[in-house]
Amino acid sequence: MSLQKTYRCMVIDDENHAIEVLSDYIADTPRLQLVKTFQDPVAALMDEEEQYDFVFLDIDMPRLSGLDLARSLRDKTRFLVFTTAHQKYALEAFDVQADHFLLKPISLKKFALTVDLLLKNIERSAASAPPAEQTFFIKSDQKHKLIKINLQELVCVEGLKNYVLLHTLGQRHIAYLTMKEVEDALYTFGGFMRVHKSYIVAKSHIERVESRSIWLRNNLEVPIGDTYRQGFQEYLSDKILVTGR
Repeated sequence: MSLQKTYRCMVIDDENHAIEVLSDYIADTPRLQLVKTFQDPVAALMDEEEQYDFVFLDIDMPRLSGLDLARSLRDKTRFLVFTTAHQKYALEAFDVQADHFLLKPISLKKFALTVDLLLKNIERSAASAPPAEQTFFIKSDQKHKLIKINLQELVCVEGLKNYVLLHTLGQRHIAYLTMKEVEDALYTFGGFMRVHKSYIVAKSHIERVESRSIWLRNNLEVPIGDTYRQGFQEYLSDKILVTGR
């Protein structure tokens, strides 16, 4: 059973042919999942999706330059890769903290090598990092009081507008945090998965899956969001035992 992570991708280019090429390359790369594409950079700027792993971004576009758009998207993606026919933008691209620069026309080999290089870098860093302590602290609603959260007891995180509700075994805690802040923090520990705009679940506490819902310990029912359905199904498919008879 494969436990490899699937990486969420967005492609932004004003030329439909360029989008089609990158979409095909992403489809041919087993660990990548295409989530959204945009021909209009302004529409991409207004995108409400909270986080991506890869953003492939053209530079020379009407209405909004890819360089300007990158400044707004930088915090929404782990990897920012510029795809352009103009080499003159290379230095400016790295000024906005781009992770890589692909010059068009882009071959499948060049695309695959770039993705492989970026993924190996983060996996190498994760492998060499010391084991993270499986606890963290949150501020309580009482002044000068911190509450320790044991990750083994954290069942799920629920988004409540400007707050999050942390469901643990037997208790619930409210913290003044965003879902993105919690998701980024939990990513360093592993074992958690975003399954809905308002829910992050602990994989170890999943009891059963029924249609469009996940049932967790403490008898908590969590909906599966359309945006996250494919990623969850891929995770689940690796866990299902199928008879060979």
